[in-house]
Amino acid sequence: MILKIDSKSGVPIYLQIMNGIKDSVVFGALMPGDRLPSVRELAIQLRVNPNTVAKAYRELKHEGIIDPQWGGG
Repeated sequence: MILKIDSKSGVPIYLQIMNGIKDSVVFGALMPGDRLPSVRELAIQLRVNPNTVAKAYRELKHEGIIDPQWGGG
């Protein structure tokens, strides 16, 4: 999964992460059962604070987009 973050866009980074994951689902890059990167892995990849990724994941879980399996990816 490849996400692009634009720090100059004015859109909060966590929303950019959420939208990128949603787009990946819509376009078939992510399928049910696929493993998302851990919070730490994605934060390192995107060079953002892990709390930002965690917030995006929490919001996606709240919306029913993802169903995290803690410890299993």
